[in-house]
Amino acid sequence: MRTKRTERTKRTARTALPCALALALCAAPLAVPGLAPQAAAEPCRTQATGEDLPDGTGPYPLVDRLGLWQAWDLALGEGVTVAVVDSGVDATHPDLAGQVHNGSEFSGVMTEEEFERTAVEPVQDCEGHGTAIAGLVAAHRSDRMSGVAPGAAVYPVRMDDGVDRATPRTLAAAIDDAVGAGAGVINLSLARPVDDEPVRDAVARAVAADVVVVAAAGNEGNQGVSGGLMYPAAYDGVLAVGAVGDDGQPLDSSNAGPWVDLAGYGGEMAVVAPGGSGYRAEAGTSMAAAQVSGAAALVRSRFPDLTAAEVAQRLTDSATPVAGGRNDRTGTGIVDPFSALTHLGGGDGADGADGAGDNDEAAARPGHIPVQAVPHEEPLLSSTAATALAWSGVLLLAVVLGLLGAPAVRRAARRGWRAGPGPGPAGGERRAAAPPAAPGGHAWLDGTERPARGAAHPTRNRTR
Repeated sequence: MRTKRTERTKRTARTALPCALALALCAAPLAVPGLAPQAAAEPCRTQATGEDLPDGTGPYPLVDRLGLWQAWDLALGEGVTVAVVDSGVDATHPDLAGQVHNGSEFSGVMTEEEFERTAVEPVQDCEGHGTAIAGLVAAHRSDRMSGVAPGAAVYPVRMDDGVDRATPRTLAAAIDDAVGAGAGVINLSLARPVDDEPVRDAVARAVAADVVVVAAAGNEGNQGVSGGLMYPAAYDGVLAVGAVGDDGQPLDSSNAGPWVDLAGYGGEMAVVAPGGSGYRAEAGTSMAAAQVSGAAALVRSRFPDLTAAEVAQRLTDSATPVAGGRNDRTGTGIVDPFSALTHLGGGDGADGADGAGDNDEAAARPGHIPVQAVPHEEPLLSSTAATALAWSGVLLLAVVLGLLGAPAVRRAARRGWRAGPGPGPAGGERRAAAPPAAPGGHAWLDGTERPARGAAHPTRNRTR
């Protein structure tokens, strides 16, 4: 992990919630997954919707880019709840059926607390942002759409006024609510340039409770951001996520800084839309953060004994580097769920867990090529290869002998194939010698002059 994380959360922290968290939650009862709704949300003034995708669409691009087919052979996210603190989640979409628990809604009110909390059914998302995040985390596997962790559960925490307009105290209460509901991962696809004490304290409580907190770096391209820091991404213990395009290169819009830990894909992509069964296009670090949250759910599902800090370390250590190494825009690289599930160098106690075949599993994905040693008992060459090599030697020897013997053959032909000087033609006359070759030329076998090297020949095609 990066330097902002000063110490790892102890394993025992998972079972003990700090007193401060209990005090923060005592003003309102906690929502329990499956709890009957206490109030119905007011209808949306404007409902975000989507459109049907064309027939034949697929496979979903992120499945290939993130190597999800290989990752799903190892984990689907079962047993892990991912809290989505956002604009709500419409769980009636077919891709999210059965994936979303009853959650909470926080509404701004003119009271000292600044908010009112109610338990609601996850059926409303006026903006569509939260539904998109939930889909990227846990949508069912299909050609049209697939979440990174299709076996995980989603706990929606809806900000009635919109997550961007929520007051610091309201946002802090929403984070506390997610921790109290038993979330193992909290997704915060929001970014603010202000360090608000209530939010900072709520994040610290979540980290102390052994929750993996994932936050988007933001999409301002560091323009007008005071000090270059964005919160809650820059808080200690938070996985800060930048974005890359479809080509794997950092997006100019993605905020940068030494506090960015890793990246996900943030180019325009199809996401689940509320208000029916359609889809819409979304982009940015919010979508990238959702991919990292899904990957964290996969790791927590496969290695339930890891602490949140160890999960985060595994994700950053196994990321695919961009431009050769760590940088302020993409951190250690692009999240790689399959590598995170098979990573062997983290020293987190998960090495070799669930079987020793992780090196074999790694070979299934391009870019993960294990070194394969040659067994000592096997010969370096098979009998077929040895035979072929022997014949090659014979042919090479024949060629060499042919080249060396050619001058002797020409001399023998000029002598009439006699072994050496001997009796001439009948009558004792000797045969006249062939005339000498012209300067720069060569004598043909019949004694005529051979054209000098490089001279044109009327029947030879010089084009190869």
